Amino acid sequence: MPDTTKNEAIIATLNSAGFQRITLSVIPKCFVCENGLSRSELEFSRSYFNDTPLLMLRAMMQEKIIPALTEHQGKKVYVTARGISIISRT
Repeated sequence: MPDTTKNEAIIATLNSAGFQRITLSVIPKCFVCENGLSRSELEFSRSYFNDTPLLMLRAMMQEKIIPALTEHQGKKVYVTARGISIISRT
């Protein structure tokens, strides 16, 4: 899918991991999703999102981000070039 955007790839990955009702806020780059038990957030720093190639972002979603969302249900997973932070939702 050469025309797939980063947003579409992230939403597709969240869907395939069982998350539903996914909404996107552009600023900040935040995806809100539910898995039937809780509501979680996935937020990217603007520079990380813009600078990371699509293929690397897809790999990061599978290897690190989806496991973090699954392990820390109901919280915010914040992704930067330095790594992933888990933050309580307010």
